[in-house]
Amino acid sequence: MKSLRQSTPLSWQRLALFALWIMLAIALCSAIVYGALFFIPRRVQSHPVQQLRQKEEFPAIDMKKLSPVRAKIITIAHQQFDAPQPGTFYSRGERQDWCANFVSWVHQQAGVPFVNPHNGGWRIPGVRSLEAYYRAAGRWHPADSGYTPQPGDAILYDTTSARGEHVNILLRYQDGKLTTVGGNEGNAIHVSTIDRAAVGKIRGFGAAE
Repeated sequence: MKSLRQSTPLSWQRLALFALWIMLAIALCSAIVYGALFFIPRRVQSHPVQQLRQKEEFPAIDMKKLSPVRAKIITIAHQQFDAPQPGTFYSRGERQDWCANFVSWVHQQAGVPFVNPHNGGWRIPGVRSLEAYYRAAGRWHPADSGYTPQPGDAILYDTTSARGEHVNILLRYQDGKLTTVGGNEGNAIHVSTIDRAAVGKIRGFGAAE
């Protein structure tokens, strides 16, 4: 009887230890699942083409009043607005902010490609590099220069603007309002109209020609 009484507490200790191990195992599994759901980086998912288009319509533009170069730039941009592609299409597979890539692609397709100041290619992925290109080409107009932007020109925004550091293409400038088309605006090709005074600091304009 003495040996039986001594073994009983030991059995309860083993049972408690076993229960503790089960609880730890459950907690560990829960932590793994939680981490997989919330902390492990997810792959960027591609968007179906039909989801890339925004609701705002492309404005009617009298192409007869534009030069062939400007008309071609706007025509290509309009085609992409109607049948948009993911950002990686315009950036040649690179996963990056693609506003400047979109503008580069449009100009390349329009037959007036940019020349990257760093590598000589037609694609200029950075807004500041795009500004450097326009300066070197003699087609840069600071925002305070008095230049009136024309359809087909590129608008380059400062980091402090409502758009952040960004670039898009001017479609129309009327009564102080800018109507533009741009890539990587809400991860889409977007047409928008905004008061020039409300958009914040614009660095300048890159003339189409």
